[in-house]
Amino acid sequence: MAQGDDSEPGSMDWGRTRDYLHSDPTKWNSLSWIAARTLIDSVNDILGKGTQGLVENLRAHWTKKDQPLTIIPASGASRFLVIGDTGEQDPSQYVVAPALARAARERPDREQAGFVLVLSDVIYPSGNVNDYVDGFYKPYRSNRVQGLKAPVDVRDEFALPEDVPIYAMPGNHDWYDGLYGFAHQFLYAADEPPTWPSDLLAPSFADVLGRRQLIRDRFGRAMWRTPSEPAGNAAPARWGEPDPGGGPAPEAQLQPAPYFVIKTEHVDLVCIDTGIDGTIDGTQFDWLTSLGDERPKILMTGKPLLVNGELHKCQVSGRPGTTVHDVVADPKHRYVATVGGDTHNFQLYDPRRSDSSRDGLWHIVSGGGGAYTHATHPIRTATSDARTDLRFCPTKLFPRSAESLAYFAQQLVPSIWRLLLTVVMFGGGVALGRWLAGAGGAAIAAMMVLVLLHQTPQRPGHSLFGRRLLLRLEALVAGVLASLFLHQYLPDAAGSLLVLYGSSTLWICLNAWCIRWSRWWSPVERVPWWHHVAFAGVLAALAGLALVPWAVDEGGSGEGRTVSWLLFVAVGSYVVVGIVGWRKRIVADVSGDAAARWLKRSVVWAVLAQAAVVSGEMLRVMSGEGLTLLFFSGLLGLVPLAAIAVLLLAAPLAPDLLTRHLSDEPVRRARAWMSWRRRMVQPFVFLAAPVMLALWAWAADAVDSGWMRAAFALPALITVTAIGMLVVDWMRREHERLYTPLVVVAVLAFGGLLLGAAVPGLLDVPGFEAPGRLANELRTWWPAVAVGAALFTAVAVGAAVLLAHLVFLGAYSLIADPKAWLSPRYRPGVPAHYDFISEADATAIIEAEQEETGGLSAVIEGVDWRTRRRAQIAFPGLNPPFGPIQRFVSEIYSLDEPPFFKHFLEFETSATEVVVKIHRVRGDQPVEIEEVARIGLPGVAAARD
Repeated sequence: MAQGDDSEPGSMDWGRTRDYLHSDPTKWNSLSWIAARTLIDSVNDILGKGTQGLVENLRAHWTKKDQPLTIIPASGASRFLVIGDTGEQDPSQYVVAPALARAARERPDREQAGFVLVLSDVIYPSGNVNDYVDGFYKPYRSNRVQGLKAPVDVRDEFALPEDVPIYAMPGNHDWYDGLYGFAHQFLYAADEPPTWPSDLLAPSFADVLGRRQLIRDRFGRAMWRTPSEPAGNAAPARWGEPDPGGGPAPEAQLQPAPYFVIKTEHVDLVCIDTGIDGTIDGTQFDWLTSLGDERPKILMTGKPLLVNGELHKCQVSGRPGTTVHDVVADPKHRYVATVGGDTHNFQLYDPRRSDSSRDGLWHIVSGGGGAYTHATHPIRTATSDARTDLRFCPTKLFPRSAESLAYFAQQLVPSIWRLLLTVVMFGGGVALGRWLAGAGGAAIAAMMVLVLLHQTPQRPGHSLFGRRLLLRLEALVAGVLASLFLHQYLPDAAGSLLVLYGSSTLWICLNAWCIRWSRWWSPVERVPWWHHVAFAGVLAALAGLALVPWAVDEGGSGEGRTVSWLLFVAVGSYVVVGIVGWRKRIVADVSGDAAARWLKRSVVWAVLAQAAVVSGEMLRVMSGEGLTLLFFSGLLGLVPLAAIAVLLLAAPLAPDLLTRHLSDEPVRRARAWMSWRRRMVQPFVFLAAPVMLALWAWAADAVDSGWMRAAFALPALITVTAIGMLVVDWMRREHERLYTPLVVVAVLAFGGLLLGAAVPGLLDVPGFEAPGRLANELRTWWPAVAVGAALFTAVAVGAAVLLAHLVFLGAYSLIADPKAWLSPRYRPGVPAHYDFISEADATAIIEAEQEETGGLSAVIEGVDWRTRRRAQIAFPGLNPPFGPIQRFVSEIYSLDEPPFFKHFLEFETSATEVVVKIHRVRGDQPVEIEEVARIGLPGVAAARD
């Protein structure tokens, strides 16, 4: 493994990054993919996939029609760099930039890089033009940004040579603003900026769409989140070489389209644009097939064709059965390799191995230029897999499978422990609230203080212990508040409902433990006889336990509860599901279709069966307390939710009807449609839910309807939550400096009203009676009580389900594993994840799991039980179910301190071959540079060392 002159300074890159961002922090600071702010910014992902032809029309608009075949000449370039998925605007992106700049510079033993190609997702989360300063210029063109405070010698380490152009291929995130920000930077000259083509949001009325597709299309177009305009320092002066007068010259257009060909000295780089949904349109496909066959080619794509062991052929929209893979796999087109981004790690598939690539092409995944790292340990690499005719094995991975497992287990397992503590603290608060009658005011005041403390900024590099302690305390206080709320409004039934909650939670946790023990969800080819006996005994015991509360009530009072028949029906259904599922998991072939179907359905059936039993017990208890209507409030809430959904889906269709008289004038109709979109549809969509619920509450009072009041709670909670998220997002985007003060004011104001409601007379101030009167009304106003009840119910149910899932993962075993209690502190240059699970243990665990293709537990020898448990929590085998924590482990645990697992690629071409090197960047260690492939050009025999 070569190190070279580029690698040694890499051990100081983390220090440079930290100094740079301390002096010049970015807007996002630390981009989190589980934050509401990020998800709201990315809403066009869902809307765009539902529209018909919107992305295609926008792509055609941004493509210059007067430039032949969108060619970028680079005839003198035999060396270039490729970096994928860069723009998170946080330390994980910036730490790669110094290594990239060093690799681009000329050295005595090599020429300067001809160019840098950004492979997909230039800017996260939504391609906003105002994020290009933090996500593009500061890390790669720092000499162009005015007003930076970092020392010049620090900034210079991040600046690519000015005469090394940067080209880019848009990814799905760049498309979330319709490619407007991307067009500003790459497709237009600095002194001729683009304008947003809002008229393209109008539909093509000539398209014949089905009802469902029509609704999705119109809703997506009506609610498309239009892009921001460049503002202030977020619209940097793009400049190149100084003009004769000495001032900066406006930068020219960098590339002619979002898809193009870079003609290097020896090979053509064919760069395609896969839009939001990973497809290309017919126009781009025609361009792709029109390229000459004289020169060897490498396909550069935002979505890789071969990734995570599966082949994705890249469909052509509007042309069923036509794929990009058909073109590149055809030898006459002279493609030698494909390189794709989007997946944030490195994967290499070698055509010289029949189990790695079978189409004669090298396939490379390279998306580790700055975004969060995708785990590699779930990728199957074992050649003994019975399904290898459908799957492909990568020959190289980064991070390597073992370090991926060790790293993510080190992040995930302590957080599982903290999550378990949080749920337990909530449960403890619920129990404690029973003994704190009259302490509602103190609990509300405590929650206000904790929420305000959460608003204090977290200093980089400091321990998160304080934040985590606040979260545990907030869970405890939330449990107390839930219990006090229940005793306040249902004093006679509170005791029975708390017992119901505790017994139901215990029962579903026992179910989770037994399902994990029996591997009921996982198909097998045979089962020992004693497993059948053990399963029958466990199933009977669980069914019996579900009936214990009924038996106690019957024996204690002689009267029991009402509606017991539903409980017996639910328990009977539960037993039937258990038996049928146990039989269905026994299949002839664990890799066959029957096994695959059971894997998909088993978890759903298990959840539904348990939910039926819990619901039967809830109805039995609540009917006995005279709360039958309250039990059905969730189902009744579907009525106003359905009415709101009908309004939301019908509103975007109204402009079609209102402009039908212009059907013979498509241009006028499109303009009229856009006018109705702005003036009617968008306001209606935002106001439909609150107006509908206000009318619903008025009607409930007018007719004094108990069922209408019961139906109000759930939709009101959803609406209030959605409006709150949108308001918070709006404040953060439009009033960033005022965001924290406004949050503090809101917490104090709302918390004060709740305090006044909990402590009568607290806000009664002579001469200023409004706050006290408002607090008193809040305490007795039924819509407010309904929303509060729905909130606490949702939190309590969520806590119970989460606890059951943690039991299923085996989190209880962490009680005896002190090493799993604390996340390790960062230590410079020390790979702490191998302290948690050693490299040898991680390798043994992965090999054992990947060789086990059935539903039985893998046999792992030579690894102690604590390490096995840590690994099994992070990586419960290759068969589902993966919980949401494991499924989104990469997004959740995107850290902003070493070790990083970032990389970029260096290509060196000659007349006979293309040499590919990976530059591995960990932040506080020397950059590792390794040759990973020698790709022979057509007609020349070449092999990798």
